[in-house]
Amino acid sequence: MVIESFLRNFLFFMSFSHWNRIIVCMNYLYYEYKSSTVCTVKEDEKLYYKSLSTQNYLNEKCLLNGSTLKGRQEAFVYQMKVKKYIPVVVSISRKEIYFPNKSKKAHDCIWINYANIKDVTYFESTCTITFHDGSKLDCEHPKRIQQTLKQIFRYLNKNHV
Repeated sequence: MVIESFLRNFLFFMSFSHWNRIIVCMNYLYYEYKSSTVCTVKEDEKLYYKSLSTQNYLNEKCLLNGSTLKGRQEAFVYQMKVKKYIPVVVSISRKEIYFPNKSKKAHDCIWINYANIKDVTYFESTCTITFHDGSKLDCEHPKRIQQTLKQIFRYLNKNHV
């Protein structure tokens, strides 16, 4: 009982950075402009974090793992020779890599966590991403999603994960 109370109080007073270390297994995230928050989604659970943008949120995740967002993306571009829809490699060892389903400038862009993908079913104009927890996400541009997943797979193999 005392331990549970301590943990509850500890989690309540933790900073974003510390809380962020615990919640690394989200399926995807997106930005809510009305409330200036990043929403992280796993199964039916949504958590909100105050942030100026998705890029600021991802930059903090990258900094917690030893580099900046810009550095992580430059490394991916350098190794994979890509120019658009560049994934963010937060942690190679955990395969925590986020990739956008649309242009990162799109107001409804979703950043998908590669580590939590169980399966992808491709159709002509859409694809359905199934996550390890059983939840699903429908996305447009299946060829681009498929290409991005192949690039991430090659990147991980190139970096011996």
